[in-house]
Amino acid sequence: MTDTFYIGAYWYQRKQLLDEIIEPSIATLKGLQEFDDQFGNLYELGRSRKHALERKISITPEYIRKLYLKNVKKNDLDVSGYNTIGFRLSAWTGHQDYESSKISLNVGINSEKFVNRCLISIPSEGIARGRLLQIKKVKQIFDLIIEIWNPDYAVLTSRDLLEALDIMNEVGWVTYVKKLWRKPKISTKVLHEHDYLGGHLFYLNTTDDQAYDYSLINELLPLKNVLS
Repeated sequence: MTDTFYIGAYWYQRKQLLDEIIEPSIATLKGLQEFDDQFGNLYELGRSRKHALERKISITPEYIRKLYLKNVKKNDLDVSGYNTIGFRLSAWTGHQDYESSKISLNVGINSEKFVNRCLISIPSEGIARGRLLQIKKVKQIFDLIIEIWNPDYAVLTSRDLLEALDIMNEVGWVTYVKKLWRKPKISTKVLHEHDYLGGHLFYLNTTDDQAYDYSLINELLPLKNVLS
């Protein structure tokens, strides 16, 4: 079975009003469109493929606000307009099933039970898959979401990696962490960029410019011991 990859950025309690997340949400969607053709068209999720393709997203403040408000239920907001479980938005790229990507934002959360996150799925098939898994492209996307959302950590991970290392999402093929409490004892197969956008970036030293290499999975174990 083909491995499934996604990029995830996560940050803890950050109380924000809807008005405060519109601009960074737009910057995220537009930035992804600029970085890669995979995100050139974005659609709302729908009951079916046909239904979704009829609902193309216009990346404007008014439209993005409408998408967030669709997922706000009665009594979700307090008297000041804050939402304990955050504001949620999802977008789909409209490609054939295994060649499509999905972008999900759940932000504005101020709760110990939930974590703010920005998730970007990588297609399971098609030419965009290989392109989006190149380390250069992954770092571009990391740069975008780190500069916009200032997460506590971010990863490019996959189902097979999670199972092999028996982890959640603390460590990935590429890992960014804002604070490093102790230095992991990594080999030369793992590169460590210090002071990377105010944090630390770890990724495999592969020979083909891809961000992953299944033969090097165990090289990431020192990161698990420090970060998980």
